[in-house]
Amino acid sequence: VERLSATENFTAACLAGAAMVCVTNPIWLIKTRMQLQLRHFKDGTAQGGDAKIPIRPYRNMFDAASTIVREEGPMALYKGASVAFVMVSHGGIQFVAYEFLKSHFGTNTRAERAKKQDHERISVLEALEDSLGYLTMGAASKILASTFTYPLQVIKSRLQQRADAVDISQEGEIRVKRREYKGVVDCVSRIWRNEGFLGFFKGCVPNALRVAP
Repeated sequence: VERLSATENFTAACLAGAAMVCVTNPIWLIKTRMQLQLRHFKDGTAQGGDAKIPIRPYRNMFDAASTIVREEGPMALYKGASVAFVMVSHGGIQFVAYEFLKSHFGTNTRAERAKKQDHERISVLEALEDSLGYLTMGAASKILASTFTYPLQVIKSRLQQRADAVDISQEGEIRVKRREYKGVVDCVSRIWRNEGFLGFFKGCVPNALRVAP
């Protein structure tokens, strides 16, 4: 069987990722907003007080979708899609990295050596050893791709968050904070100005541990 080149692997992975973005971006946006909202506020009133909050939390994903379309228009479901299309390079990088590792180290597996020596079968322990090697190569390629594209994930999440959100200050004061970005360039410049280079990698280590398995 003829193997695909690195360029062909990268292109195929990116096209598949782009198709997925068109279908799943609204779901990711709703997920991001529901993760960021505070659950302790209902019906515009803070629990334990009389402070009025001018925004209503989403009750569920269907309520979130209808509220977003009603208040911001249907195209709001595709906020951050431009960054998500660039992020399809994540799958391409992972695919290319995995194929590179497999082509350099996969030939040293027990199964491959047995084929060269005309041995038809290997033991269960040898098969498990091979599986562990492939698992390591997969985890390494996933961590590499995830770390390389992580700033894009941060930017996409910031663009997808709700413009007006309930926030709690260090003094415990309840307030509504507007954190809407005008676009990708505005988002990047504000993160760089307010948080520095490391602001683009907030949560990178937990994310790497999440994607590795």
